Amino acid sequence: MRDLFGARPGSEIDRIAREWVQRVALRQMTAAQADALRQWCQADPRHGAAFAEAHRLWQAMGPAAALSEARGRERRLSRPARRAFLGAGLACAATAAGVAVVAPPFGLWPSWRELGADYRTAKGEQRRVVLPGAAVLDLNTRTSVALRAAGVELISGEAAISLAGASSPFTVSAAGGRIMARDAVFELRHTDGSVCVTCLSGAVEVALASGGATLAAAQRLVYDAAGLQPARTLDADDLPAWREGFLRFRQAPLAEVLDEINRYRSGRVILMAQSLAARPVSVRVELAQLDTAIAQIRENFKLDATALPGGVLLLG
Repeated sequence: MRDLFGARPGSEIDRIAREWVQRVALRQMTAAQADALRQWCQADPRHGAAFAEAHRLWQAMGPAAALSEARGRERRLSRPARRAFLGAGLACAATAAGVAVVAPPFGLWPSWRELGADYRTAKGEQRRVVLPGAAVLDLNTRTSVALRAAGVELISGEAAISLAGASSPFTVSAAGGRIMARDAVFELRHTDGSVCVTCLSGAVEVALASGGATLAAAQRLVYDAAGLQPARTLDADDLPAWREGFLRFRQAPLAEVLDEINRYRSGRVILMAQSLAARPVSVRVELAQLDTAIAQIRENFKLDATALPGGVLLLG
C-alpha cells in the first residue's frame, strides 16, 4: 500500500501502524483483518500507542502538509535522469494534493476556506455568536462561518440564525445561494455540496440564480448545483433538535446515521458491513450519550464491534 502519510521517520511499528490507519480510513479491510488489527494493537502496548498516534496524525495532517510533501518529493526527484520517467506520477501527486487542499478526504481536516473562517467549531463543539444588530448565531459541530458585508457566509456545517426586529434583511450566503430574513428563526445546513434551509418561525427567502422561493414556519427546502428542490412542510418530529441536545432519525439509512454520529463523536465509527449501509433506522440519539446509541445500533443489527485506539470503532 502506498504510504499516504509521505516519507516519515519512525520504527517498523510506526510504519505498520500507519498502514493499518490507511486501511481503516479507506475501508480496505475484511472482518478477519479487523480482528487481526485488534490483536496487533493488544499484543504490545507500543502497538496500540503507535496506532493511536498514527490515527491522530491522519486526522491532524492538513492540506498544507500534503501539498508540502508533494512538492518536496518533486524537488527530490527532479534530477534530469528521473524527471521524464516520474513526471506523470508527480503530476498526479501534485493534483491529488491540490484536491486535498480544496476537499480533504473523509472530512478529516478543515479545508483552506474553513481555516479562513471568522468563526469555527471543532468536532462535538457548539457555540453561540452574537453579531452587532439583531442576529444571534448558534453554530453546531464542525461549522465554519465568515463575516460578510450584509450578513455571513456559511462555508460548511450547520447553524441556527435568530433575528429579532432587524432594521434591514440579514443575508446568509451558502453554496451560491442567498437566504434572507428580517424577523425570523431558521436553520441552515451546508454539507456535501447541498444546502438545507429550515424555517422555524417568520418567513425566509431563498434566492438562486435559477430561481427562488419563500418559506413559512415549519417548511424546508434543499438546493444544490442542480437548483432548488420543492419546499415541504415538516412534522414536529422532523424539525432539527441538535440545539436541544439530541438527533432524530426516522427511517434513515444506517450509513447516514453513522456519518452524522461521526460529526460529533471523537474518533470514527466505520461500517465495514456495507451490505447494511442502506438499511433504514429510526432512533433518537442523545448527543451526550453517543456510545449508547451506537450500542443500540449494534444490537439491532447484530454487528460485531472492533474497538481500536484513537476512538476508532469498526462495525461489521
